[in-house]
Amino acid sequence: MMRAAAASASLLALSQARSPPSHAEEMFGKFKYAFGKEYEAMEHQTRLKAFAENIEFIELENSKGLSYKLGLNAFADMTSDEFAMGYLGYTPPQKPWRGLPYLGSHEVGNETLPDSVDWTQKGAVTQAKNQGQCGSCWAFSTTGALEGAWAIATGKLVSFSEQQLVDCSRKFGEMGCGGGSMDGGFQYAESTSICTEDSYPYKAKNGICGASNCDIGLPKGGVVGFKDVKTLDTNALMSAVAQQPVSIAIEADKAVFQLYRSGVLDGACGTQLDHGVLAVGYGAEGGKDYWLVKNSWGLQWGENGYLKILRGVAKEGECGIKMDPSYPVVKAVAPAPPSPSPPAPGPAPAPAGGKYEEPPCGSDETEAQVQGASGVVCAPGCDSGSCPAAPAGTKAMPQCVLQDSASGHKYCALVCRVDTSCPEGATCSLVGGSGICTYPKGAGAGRRALTLAPPAPVVLV
Repeated sequence: MMRAAAASASLLALSQARSPPSHAEEMFGKFKYAFGKEYEAMEHQTRLKAFAENIEFIELENSKGLSYKLGLNAFADMTSDEFAMGYLGYTPPQKPWRGLPYLGSHEVGNETLPDSVDWTQKGAVTQAKNQGQCGSCWAFSTTGALEGAWAIATGKLVSFSEQQLVDCSRKFGEMGCGGGSMDGGFQYAESTSICTEDSYPYKAKNGICGASNCDIGLPKGGVVGFKDVKTLDTNALMSAVAQQPVSIAIEADKAVFQLYRSGVLDGACGTQLDHGVLAVGYGAEGGKDYWLVKNSWGLQWGENGYLKILRGVAKEGECGIKMDPSYPVVKAVAPAPPSPSPPAPGPAPAPAGGKYEEPPCGSDETEAQVQGASGVVCAPGCDSGSCPAAPAGTKAMPQCVLQDSASGHKYCALVCRVDTSCPEGATCSLVGGSGICTYPKGAGAGRRALTLAPPAPVVLV
């Protein structure tokens, strides 16, 4: 009898050990594969628990018929507290704008405000970037505002260095990955030249200032002052955003921010400012007015790195967006002399028009085979961070997601979902959880092998 009981217990234990994985466990396996996640044995259960709780939260929120949707992204294995500790970083300055000329408060006049604005469509906004686990959101908001103002003043969109701000601006009250403010960032930019992103790349950690050995993107003297925007005034902020991209601070420590996927964020945050971002436009969607905001959590978050926040909320505004808006005033000045050392050869710069056609590729594109994908791509270079527009009628998004592992140079491709159309003749080829528009293989003379550049956007299908 005792042997029979022991055998039954053993069979029960074996049955439980081999029981089918839960819904969360199945999704967790796909999540780890898609995002290249690996954990030590002790950490695995902690990450699975956080992931399961986030799955439950996503499904509950999405079932409510809200004006926004949540979804899985690279942060789905973190608790809200963990995420807030690593990915925010705005700290209100104690002595704002000291030493930087104050050019008055931006208030709305008698102008007729446009119904919608989108600076991403006007060549004044670089591709969404990724601050990583470093509290440097303030630096990304600062460079975004400077990039926009410089592009409007000169007609040239240049990606500026966040790492320079992280490393070099401590005497202006900034603390690198420990937090900072856009005010201090603008003050630093007024005092010196700003390096290009390519010559002073981002490392997501504090470092020693290397601004003396870089290519200049914004010469000293280009930043001539600042304006704040009249607080708590929707029309004033609309007027400012219609003029140029504007740095703003919001509260973003809630799970809805961590897991935001699309739509207009409504009633989901408070006014305890903790995150610096960039207002790049406004419009309406589904009967709701919104602010279009560029974030710094990578292309895989939100709507290709962007979110929409409800516009028209009284007083502080949704997420406190009307509490602390400001922008730099920039003028075109002569560029600094070129660096004595010529840059390393790289891919041709991305052209202004739509590309990504079927091979043979244009002279400003590289015919390439993406590792793990079927077919080939015509890939424009994007070491500067920007990509040419997609062909007319194509819903797939041009993104700087490919990399030559030998040279480190980056290239654009059309990122697709299974339900997103590629150009005629191309198909959505899945590789590493991402979708890339590819064409059937051709002759391929001189074809280059490319891989997904980390962190690549991920499409869970």
